[in-house]
Amino acid sequence: MRILLTNDDGIDAPGLKALFEAVASLGEIAISAPDQQASATGHSISLNNPFKAVSVDWPGSVMAFRVSSTPADCVRTAVLRLLPWKPDLVISGINQGANFGSLILYSGTVAAAAEAALLGIPAMAISLTSHTYKDFTASAKFAGKLTGWIGQKGMAQGVVLNVNVPPLEARSIKGTALTHQGQFRHVDDLEAHTQLEDHFNYVLNSPSEPLMEHPDSDVSKVKEGYISVTPLHLDLTARHHFDHFSDWAGEGSSWMD
Repeated sequence: MRILLTNDDGIDAPGLKALFEAVASLGEIAISAPDQQASATGHSISLNNPFKAVSVDWPGSVMAFRVSSTPADCVRTAVLRLLPWKPDLVISGINQGANFGSLILYSGTVAAAAEAALLGIPAMAISLTSHTYKDFTASAKFAGKLTGWIGQKGMAQGVVLNVNVPPLEARSIKGTALTHQGQFRHVDDLEAHTQLEDHFNYVLNSPSEPLMEHPDSDVSKVKEGYISVTPLHLDLTARHHFDHFSDWAGEGSSWMD
């Protein structure tokens, strides 16, 4: 199995190192990750700014690259230019911090996996849902297990698995749950910079909106102590709302009336 690893926390992040150790024995591993912290960059790419990919030493890996751009660029550049083979799987993570609810839309971790799916490659993103809990043991172990499962079962085209692991020791995790995206979002997460006038900071772990979460959502299950696995797909079409807009559809110039 040929596996490409990436992340949005940067190539020196401990979560990436833990992920590599978990899957190193499962096949041929390559790494392409940002040269610095790139969290919350979403699915941005560098259209107008040239970027550089530099080969680096990584014990146990034949190919590792430090890329001066976004997570999506890391994946695309590796697949189209840097690697001599097309990966069988792309794994993004292990992220430090949750990527569930509305955070999925901002996540560079999830975007890197989505970029792989755009290129026709099975992919998963995995996150440890805390910015302060530093033990990646359970997350790495599950990443290894899920990688083996994907190798055996395969995945449908255009699907990304988004995994969120609670900040607990492995023996304290209640199990795994197949979930849907929840509603969690931060509110009032922007504050004035303490030293730079007219500058602002975003705040990690800011207050969140007190929404009623569905019990089967990714947010709910992680809070209960389960590992959440959410299948995402690239088609964002809200088909269940077509009826609301149906009077817009029709032949001819009636739309002008």
